[in-house]
Amino acid sequence: MKIVISSGHGKYIPGAVGIINEHQEAVRVVNAVAAQLDKMLGVEVVTFEDTTSRDQNTNLKTIVNFHNSQTRDLDVSVHFNCYQNTSKPMGTECLYYSQEELADEVAGEISLASNLIDRGPKKRTDLYFLNKTEEPAILIEVCFVDSSADVALYQEKFDAICEAIAEAISGEELEPPGPTPPPEPIEKPDIHKGDDDAEFVQPYVSEAQTKLNNENNAGLYVDGDFGSLTDTATRNYQRSRGLGVDGWIGQETWAALDSSKPPLPPPPGLPPVLSAEAEADIKDIAATSAVAGYSWDDRGRMAVGYTSGVALSFANAYRQWLVGYQPAVEMAKANTGNADKDVLSWEKGRFDAVGMDNSKDGADTLRHLWVYILGLGVRESSGEHCCGRDESVPVGYYGPPSDTTEAGAWQTSWDAHTCSSHFDTLFDAFSRGGGNNPQGFLEAFKEGVSCSSSQWACYGGGQGYQHQEMSKYLPAYAAEVCAIALRNLRKHYGPVGRREVEILKSGDLMLREVQEYVDNMPVA
Repeated sequence: MKIVISSGHGKYIPGAVGIINEHQEAVRVVNAVAAQLDKMLGVEVVTFEDTTSRDQNTNLKTIVNFHNSQTRDLDVSVHFNCYQNTSKPMGTECLYYSQEELADEVAGEISLASNLIDRGPKKRTDLYFLNKTEEPAILIEVCFVDSSADVALYQEKFDAICEAIAEAISGEELEPPGPTPPPEPIEKPDIHKGDDDAEFVQPYVSEAQTKLNNENNAGLYVDGDFGSLTDTATRNYQRSRGLGVDGWIGQETWAALDSSKPPLPPPPGLPPVLSAEAEADIKDIAATSAVAGYSWDDRGRMAVGYTSGVALSFANAYRQWLVGYQPAVEMAKANTGNADKDVLSWEKGRFDAVGMDNSKDGADTLRHLWVYILGLGVRESSGEHCCGRDESVPVGYYGPPSDTTEAGAWQTSWDAHTCSSHFDTLFDAFSRGGGNNPQGFLEAFKEGVSCSSSQWACYGGGQGYQHQEMSKYLPAYAAEVCAIALRNLRKHYGPVGRREVEILKSGDLMLREVQEYVDNMPVA
């Protein structure tokens, strides 16, 4: 059997143009059907596209003349219909002069393969192609180019439609494909920041960036460059999945990315994440408070993001205390009387002077501690969550960079974690969310703050490096571990020892309003 199949209209005579272009799609269908006829069904097939005609009459004669020049058993012309722009389904049909049974078969098979409405066979005695071809002929109208419903089905079921046409016009059935053997596993290279074999690793870096965006909302520009942002996103991803955190995308990290490994679940005992509405309300409380407009000694007015960020961080610490989360219970314990370690003892006189009694465990003592945290961040960093090390001191001057490099708004270094197991508890809890922990409140702290690239730099490795990153990218983590250190290692902070931290009544009033807001929220 030999079939000649041509695309309707031509290169310069496009036919109907709607959501799709009739001639362009007809060429696609012809080529796909021919491939099925030739390779899968063993049917001899000849295809034709008119690439020369400039007017309709010449176009019709050119197509028919080509068909009649061939020795064949069947002529087929592929077209697409049009009517008017619509979202309604319109359907498929097949036109004939003498081949009603075949036309019926073709329309029905296309409909079955695609769910296009079967408009059936349509006899036409006025069409040049059907009248002038010398062998049995049909003209297929695959679907309507101006029906969005038809086009969607056509595009989704393109392969199935072409297979259906091939089977219907040949009278043969395609053999179902056998099982595809699994591809041989390809071991991807280990990649990391600063890889110098850029041409080789670039495609793998782009793949990793895409997957980091998909799996961890990393927000990376996919450019194949493994720079600092990709390094940070990698570490955040590793942290959130419980992998070794080293910034290298090795086989373990590739496997996690390729399999869409879910993030670690949040640790037990924490309250649910604040809703977007609650965050907005708490930020509004902070932004409209008196302390938001206060000019701090030697520092001036803080960016609104700092005040809002501290308010949100306190709201979470208070909610943690309400459910008995042990780090928050530690923050809220009464003045210990140990002025060498406990800021509430060291600063008792100044707290008393503004009417903040810390002699009892509970919410008031917790809130007063956070008033102090609000003032301490002003002194340490001018409220900049991205603040890096003290650049007047060489890296590693006081000891290993991982342990002694200060970071974040409160300039806490990792060596402070030995003061309390609760510090490590918070480190583990915030690590679960990687760089996207929703309770880190980075977006709030960022408002009004400008960070340089040098501020984001971290030093050393291991948990100390992670601590520096988390202090900057998860500012609420930095605030909470500062709260633990203030209760157990207050000498860690120079402004505390010099009593430079302002303890503001207006800060207490703002946080009290936040506390009252939280009290009206469900805690579960």
